[in-house]
Amino acid sequence: MESTFIILTQIITFGTAWSMFHCVLKRKKKDWFSLVGALGYLLLPYHVYVVTESVDRSQILIWMVVPILAASLIKMSDTEKMFWKTGYGLTAVLALGIIGRLDGVAALTLLFLICVGGICRRQWQYPVIGILGVAMAYPTYMTWKHWLFDGSFVESGLEYTSIMEQGYSIGGLFSTYFYRNGHPGMGILLLGCLLFLLYQSFVKGKKICAKNDHIWLGAAALLTVMSLRYFPWDFVQRMGSWALGLVTLIGTPAVFFGYAQILLCVWSIEKCGAVLQLTDRTTRMREDTVKKNGEK
Repeated sequence: MESTFIILTQIITFGTAWSMFHCVLKRKKKDWFSLVGALGYLLLPYHVYVVTESVDRSQILIWMVVPILAASLIKMSDTEKMFWKTGYGLTAVLALGIIGRLDGVAALTLLFLICVGGICRRQWQYPVIGILGVAMAYPTYMTWKHWLFDGSFVESGLEYTSIMEQGYSIGGLFSTYFYRNGHPGMGILLLGCLLFLLYQSFVKGKKICAKNDHIWLGAAALLTVMSLRYFPWDFVQRMGSWALGLVTLIGTPAVFFGYAQILLCVWSIEKCGAVLQLTDRTTRMREDTVKKNGEK
């Protein structure tokens, strides 16, 4: 039964991830790039860890729903018809609401990324959708309120703990096949894409980053820093008993690097596709020029 659940969810995850990259990669070869993106998403080390080692059903479902959320937001901003725009918006609200019911920390992290997306794409609807989605998960946050502000945290069966030591080390971010304590790195595929883009930018002199890309990379960097064992979570916990309980509910700061991996995966695949598309176009232009000169 467990294996059937995992296989089914991964098939759905592949389909939803393909749809997400199909929306992101708007070019002639988008089908091929969408396939690569979907495989890259499935093979992200943190996703593989969630499916094969921790086997956490709630986290597996979250990774399945995230592409639906992203694709719905992109389609909503790209369509002009109000009927479809409303439908995609409601789908995004429902997706974030489901994530919030499964994991309140995940919903708040995605709310942050949705707001970043609203800034980058200049879509005021994004933050509204994010807030509505979190509001749909109000039972989760009502429970949090009961635990954090009504003095009932101990009744939940949880214990106040420090999470700093559970974060990543710097070297752990780049691990590929071997890692400790449930801290998978970015893996060889994602690292390879990022190195390819660095090569194209600094060696070939191609312009990789647009203005909005720095915002996305800044968000990924922030999530990565929050996942490190050096981030001052102990200082945050000293803000009050509510902060002590809230940080404890995070469980481990490593989860933030999982969302940073998603962000970097989408961004790097999109940029690699743009670079390869530009290279093909340049090659065709050179070939056409050579043919014209030959005819003369």
